[in-house]
Amino acid sequence: MGAFNQHTSDINSYKLTPKKSIGKRKHSDSIDAHLNYNASFNPLGTSRTRMIKKNRNMNQIFGQKLSLSRLIETLDKEKLQNLVKNLINDNPELTDKIIESSPIITIDDALNELERKLDMILANIPYKVDITSDYSFLRVKTLVNDFFHSLSDYSLSFLPPVETDFTVSIKFLKRFLLEIFHNLPDFSAVEYKYYRNLTIEKFNLILENSITNYLNEKKQNLLLLINENWLDEFKQINELNNNSFMKIQLLLESEIDNYYNSGSLILNTEVSSAILD
Repeated sequence: MGAFNQHTSDINSYKLTPKKSIGKRKHSDSIDAHLNYNASFNPLGTSRTRMIKKNRNMNQIFGQKLSLSRLIETLDKEKLQNLVKNLINDNPELTDKIIESSPIITIDDALNELERKLDMILANIPYKVDITSDYSFLRVKTLVNDFFHSLSDYSLSFLPPVETDFTVSIKFLKRFLLEIFHNLPDFSAVEYKYYRNLTIEKFNLILENSITNYLNEKKQNLLLLINENWLDEFKQINELNNNSFMKIQLLLESEIDNYYNSGSLILNTEVSSAILD
């Protein structure tokens, strides 16, 4: 360590004096100096330089990024979804703001998306194989799970307290059961049977509660229910879905029978007036 310090001391005490470079100045150095002098102190030369730069810019087109509005209108659905998901992943605090700012999802919106997911399932079932087989289910299992999760999300979004109008949930489920549910392949896989049976059980509960609350909300609603042929619709739903919603059909039959047996002229008059209004 002492040797190292001594060596360092020797280096510091030894000063090199750079030799002066003696010789003729290069011709190029002279030209550069002359040009720099002219550019710095000659107003005419400065103006000429600026004009040259300006002309160069006028003959050149520079690129620019797409505006946000143009970018959004160009992105397809999948890319737009990924963009929003990535933004939320990077900025979780935006979640509530995006939900609040989003347009209301209508019954048609939800049914169209479920119809699209059903088409994806049917399109990916292998050919020349029993459509109900376990092999067929395994090929589309991810799509089937996504279908049921989406169905659950949409169903809950149409229930109180999110949606206070009981008829919205009823109309959504009626249309889903009439248009989509019975078109799902009847896979024999235990996992699929579980999802399907659980869905039927939950839908029966939702329909029973929603219809009961709707009828209790206003006594005139019973006649509206009759005029809109809800009973006929649920008879058709049961025909399409192996009588899985017979409980709802019996509920409607009971309410309608009680109404006709009571001979409520007052109710008839009130409802007729409400319809005319």
